[in-house]
Amino acid sequence: LKLEFKVGLVDVSAQEDTWTFVAPASGMPETRSTGLPDDFIARMVGLTAADLLESPMWVNTGTDQLLMPVRSVDAVARAQPAGDLLNQWLVSSLGRKTAYVFAFDGDAASSAEVVARYFFTMQGGGVAEDPGTGSACANLGGWLIAAGRPLPRSVQIRQGEAVGRKCTLHLHVSAERRIHVGGRVIELGRGFVDI
Repeated sequence: LKLEFKVGLVDVSAQEDTWTFVAPASGMPETRSTGLPDDFIARMVGLTAADLLESPMWVNTGTDQLLMPVRSVDAVARAQPAGDLLNQWLVSSLGRKTAYVFAFDGDAASSAEVVARYFFTMQGGGVAEDPGTGSACANLGGWLIAAGRPLPRSVQIRQGEAVGRKCTLHLHVSAERRIHVGGRVIELGRGFVDI
């Protein structure tokens, strides 16, 4: 099936209870620097510049988000948005303030597992954490491309543990730079709308 978003049509396929979408962008993703010092970006989520694996950057494979690669799974676990800096968080092209903090569980060059957390500011104030973020996972695929990592590459992303809602996403970036994101879907209900 196809889902229609502002960025266009997104192909989605299902095999039993695993659903996979193909990111609307292919080839080299859109990226841009934050324009701010790494230590400030790290402090936004309670970390230091020494925790960063590489400089954070905006990545867009359908919707732009701030990706923050860190050196260790421990740094991901320690990440905690700094309340006094929320008004200075960077804003995406859609007017959102987000941060996707991730680390490879093992060697960054070859590990097939990533641990991630996705923070976003809420209307009215405060920060929430998403237990599973397909769009940010797709942008991780874009990050792999932009960072020049060898392709093809498949990665399993663990997210949501910090909020008690474990989620596993599957990312595959093909040699042709097509980004596939999937995971198990649990049906909670169904219904009909008459128009």
